[in-house]
Amino acid sequence: MIDTTPLHFADTLALAATGMAVGLLSGALHFATLRWNVAYFARGRVMHAFALQLARLALTAALFVLLAKAGAFALLGGIGGFLWARGIALGMRRAAP
Repeated sequence: MIDTTPLHFADTLALAATGMAVGLLSGALHFATLRWNVAYFARGRVMHAFALQLARLALTAALFVLLAKAGAFALLGGIGGFLWARGIALGMRRAAP
């Protein structure tokens, strides 16, 4: 059954902000472990790289499922935070020599 109770603005804002914080933290973890993943591939440790890749994607997918269960605003905030973390990671990579 669909819940049709209206959300107040403060509730909506809290859901979106919480989702954004969770998405930012998970995105930071996701993109930080990407560096490890590349290092494993470069060293020829393919099985370790595939295992880490699978774990990264599974955790990210599970997080987005949980955010979707919390509501659309939480999911949108989470996606926004995740993409924000991506932008930060790309900016840091461009700044590094």
